Amino acid sequence: MVKVFDINSFEERKQFEIKLQIALLNNTLKIKANSKNPEKYDEYIGERIEKIRNLLDTTAKFSITDGDKVLYSSEIIKNS
Repeated sequence: MVKVFDINSFEERKQFEIKLQIALLNNTLKIKANSKNPEKYDEYIGERIEKIRNLLDTTAKFSITDGDKVLYSSEIIKNS
């Protein structure tokens, strides 16, 4: 079961922190995809995911949405 969090349900500061971590994660995934040594980014990616998980206070698989738009899905990232 995947928990779905709507970003708009959080206070403004927490929305910013979550969006920041998602942006850092997405940028790192793009860099990793073009790297000659992609494994060196795995630890940092794990740290970003853990930070998001802590901000949401969940241990479940999760997705973050903004209305109908998916900002983050642990299912998508897992397969990257």
